Amino acid sequence: MKTIRAPFAVGAAAALLLLAGCSGGGSASNQGDAAAPSSAASSTPSAAASVAEQSKADACKIIIDSFTDVSQASSSMSTSDPTAALASFKELVTKVQTDFQGITNAEIAPAAQDASTTLSNYAAFLEQIAADPSKASELGNQVTALQNSFTAAGKACEG
Repeated sequence: MKTIRAPFAVGAAAALLLLAGCSGGGSASNQGDAAAPSSAASSTPSAAASVAEQSKADACKIIIDSFTDVSQASSSMSTSDPTAALASFKELVTKVQTDFQGITNAEIAPAAQDASTTLSNYAAFLEQIAADPSKASELGNQVTALQNSFTAAGKACEG
């Protein structure tokens, strides 16, 4: 069972990330396309102001792009090698964390950082399952926490 549960959990997490990204993605990019030019036109030309003021659309684009990367990478993960699948998932976690650290928009950053932390906790949990499959009974709670945090990030981009 050890070889079945860990890859399944990795695949489930990737699917949740994709679904959360898609649920918030359409609205954010549509809103961002309409709002970005006007906010950019009203910005001061100061380089410091441009760096400090990330638009909501730009922040949400980071989230959407990250979800897309996760989707593409998860489709190539092999469940026949649990160790390799877990290593690939950990690489995805690192990428998402790095991407989300680039989110500075005050409205989106808290939800993105919460999602990043929850994803990191989930990766640690997957390592625990790989070492001790008896902990797999906690999978539902972990998946729910992950789903909730990424849904919150997606909703922040919608509103």
